[in-house]
Parts: sequence; C-alpha cells; structure tokens
Amino acid sequence: MLEDSRLRNAVEWATASGTSYADARYVERESETVSVKDGQVEGLDRDRDRGVGVRVLHKGSWGFAASDRITGESVVVPLFEQAIARAEAAATVQRRQVVLAPQEPQRGEYRTRLRRDPFAVPVKERVDLLRGADAILATPNAKVRRVSVASYRTRKRLVTSDGTDVRQEIVECGAGLNVTAAAAGTSPATRNDMRNVRQAGWEYVEEFDVLAHARTFARDVEAVLAAKPAVEKPTTLLIDQPFLALLVHESCGHPTESDRVLEHEVAFAGTTFMWPRDRGTLRYGSEHVSMTADATIPGGLGTFGWDDDGVPATRTPLIERGIFTGYLSSRETAGALGLSRSGACARAEGWQHFPIVRMVNVSLEPGPATYGELLRGIDDGLLLQSPASYSLDDKRQNFHFSTQVARVIRNGEVGEYVRGVAFQSLTPDFWGSCDGVADDWELHGFVSCAKGEPLQLMRVGHGAAHARFRERPIEVRV
Repeated sequence: MLEDSRLRNAVEWATASGTSYADARYVERESETVSVKDGQVEGLDRDRDRGVGVRVLHKGSWGFAASDRITGESVVVPLFEQAIARAEAAATVQRRQVVLAPQEPQRGEYRTRLRRDPFAVPVKERVDLLRGADAILATPNAKVRRVSVASYRTRKRLVTSDGTDVRQEIVECGAGLNVTAAAAGTSPATRNDMRNVRQAGWEYVEEFDVLAHARTFARDVEAVLAAKPAVEKPTTLLIDQPFLALLVHESCGHPTESDRVLEHEVAFAGTTFMWPRDRGTLRYGSEHVSMTADATIPGGLGTFGWDDDGVPATRTPLIERGIFTGYLSSRETAGALGLSRSGACARAEGWQHFPIVRMVNVSLEPGPATYGELLRGIDDGLLLQSPASYSLDDKRQNFHFSTQVARVIRNGEVGEYVRGVAFQSLTPDFWGSCDGVADDWELHGFVSCAKGEPLQLMRVGHGAAHARFRERPIEVRV
C-alpha cells in the first residue's frame, strides 16, 4: 500500500491548482476462486491488480483519472492534471454545480477481523471440501453439479483535501453450490445459492457448513422433480431469508438509491417510484416492515470503516414501520437533495472506477415473532425458499419472482413439495400484505450487484428473517 507521502503531496498540488476539492484513492485487490464441476476440479483462478484513482471538483464539475502505473515518484500529479482538464471540459456543459454535503476530516484504520486467512488455506483442503459436497449432490437425477469457494482481499488508502487520510483492509470469503436435476416428462429442478459470502476469514465457510447445505440441496432437487404442480389461487406465503434478501435488494435497495432520483442512472438502471416529496408519507409496506441501510453490521459485504468519500460507516433508516423515510446517498447526492449529511454510500468497484451511490447492507429488520409462531398462524399456504428467475420494471415498482422450492403448509405444519410457483406484484401492495416478520434474522452477501456506465460490480449485504404475506395471488408454471 502507498504509505508514503505521494498521495498527500499530489492532493496538496491539486488544491493549490485551484480545485475546490480533491482526493486520491489507492486500491489493491486480489481474489482466488476454487471450483469443482461434476467431480472434477474446474479451475483455480487468481486475480490481482492495483492502481490509483483521483477526483477533483473544479468549477462545480467532477474530473476523474486513474492508472495502474504507480511506480514513479510523481505519478499521481499527472493524473490530477488529467482530472482537472476533464473537469474543465465538463464545466462547459454542466447544468447544475456539484455541492458536497459537509464532512469532518477522518483519520484511522479499519481491518476485517478474521481467525483464519482464507488465502492461506491449503488448496488441497479446499478441493477436498468441494469434492465432498459434489459427491453429496450426485443424486440419481442430477445432471450438472458445481461447488466453489472464493476469497477476496481489498486494501485501500484514501487521502482528501478535507484532511481525511484513512486506510482499510477488507477480507471476504464464502461458498457457492449449484445442482440441476432432470427426468423425462417434467421440467428440470435447480437448487443453488451463490450468496453465501461474508466479510470474514475461512471460519465462515466452516460455520456455513458446505456439506450440510449440499445434503439439503440434494434432497430438495429430487423432491421438486417428483412433486405435483401447485394449485393456482390466492394464498398465504411464508418466505425464507435468502428469498427476501433478494426482494429487499431489488424492491427497496435499488429504488432508494438517491442518484436514481437525480436521474444519474436513467439510461442503464432506471429511476424510482420513491421521490423526495414522498419521504415521511409514502406507505411502502405494512407496520411490520422496517428496512435499514447499515454499513456497521459485523460481517456484511456492505460493511467498512469509511466509504470512498471518506464518510464514516453509518446506519440510515429507509422504511420505518411501513413508511418511506430515507435514501442511500453520497456527499454529492446528499448535497443535491438538501440532506444534512451523506449516508456513506459512495463506493467504487476498484481504483479505475468513479465512486457512485451503491447499497451497503440493506436489510429487513427482524420482528418479535418466532418462525414457529408465523408458521402456526397459517391454515393453508406455501413456504417459499430461495428465488429462481425474477424480473423488475425500471422503477422497481412492479416485479415477478419464481421460487426454487415451494412446500405446502397445512394447519401450521410444512408438508409436501409442489412445483411451478411464481408471483407478481406492485412493491407497496406486496409489502403491504406482510402481517408478520420473524426474529430469525440472517445476513446474506451478494457478490455482483451491477450498476453504472461503465459497469461496476459491487459486493453488497442483505439481512432478512422469515416473513408472512397474506392473500397473495400465485401463478403456476410447469
């Protein structure tokens, strides 16, 4: 990591050159993935890069430049020269000057707490684990099996003209399983979950228990393959944590991104249905529904010490007892919307990317009921586990989801598997039908949320608990 004075000296040079704000961000990234497909090692992939990205705010406009050529003594200053030239060009067409929300200078260091470095785990140990899981997934009708473990490490240093100088080292680790089973006369059944990643060391993979998940997946795909179609009718749905984690991501995380409100993301990602005039009044869901953006949760993929604006990690309520109250924001979007402070959501995929508003850990807050109490309150319904296909409109107001696993609930007990369950809804209508959230909150990690032009893939976190939804129309597709 660049621990010397080059970043600080270059930022001081940019400030002396007339910029109203400047920052320099050095990033080192490495990743390692081991995968086994159908009993054979499919790959051992290692990637590593490093570089510097610089930003200036000049004449009310942003300028950005980046490079991986960082060995020279004064290499960062030429990057600032490029950034200033680009800000000059942008200012000629800028409709609205950029105003940054205030932020006190920050100093310090953040490191992931880990008991065992995942990069130090012997490859043989990783391969043996994956082959053990693969053998379990080899059910009579399994056609394709894939199991993997992945590790990520990011080291960053951010220096700003506001006086901030912070360093971070973030380590993430997790596992993924996928099995597809098929038989004559019926549609294939798939069970997968690629969201088992945590900011932690190898101890998380051990806690996750890859072999136990493989046994569950093997049982599920064979049962779904043999199941009868569900009955198409309005019914009560009890939805599990992995499914709701994705629903929260798509139906709350994305529409509360404040750059959508400012129409920075219209072309690629769409806008929103949650506008500034609606804050404090829009009924997003029932009184049982509260959602937050929290970058301080231990182990989250959206957890850090400071965002890429140098704003300390914070917790922001988005939905409070069903009412829309807050946005995901950066210093720029907070300034544009007149917010008193940034929500610490400025994040860049790497050194070569400009920070944009991204989700942190956006979660459905747990409720007071137990899973058993929610279950016992259902006379006739369905338990839905893990999403399959899904689609959404560009405002995240209308969505369609199908499920990997559906099981009948009768008189408070989970029974047989059924096939083909899907549902469509408007976001406020769906969350408005929630009449209970359990206390069995779990944290999930998504490794590739796509946004921005040029495209950036960001790792984000989502927590959720089982929740119950009354009288939801379902579709059955087999």
